[in-house]
Amino acid sequence: MTDEAAQPAPPRTMDSTIASLQDQIDQLTSTLEHHQRLFERLRAQGVLTAGEPDDERAP
Repeated sequence: MTDEAAQPAPPRTMDSTIASLQDQIDQLTSTLEHHQRLFERLRAQGVLTAGEPDDERAP
């Protein structure tokens, strides 16, 4: 019986690499959007004032 974890991973194709990177980008974008909504709610509640912390990079 062979240990499947010890088997080498199959070589990745360019398409699978691109798909994996796109998935990571989508996850990061979703997280950033969630954090933006959270900051907006905190500002609306008066818990976070304008300029803290994400407005530092705003134009």
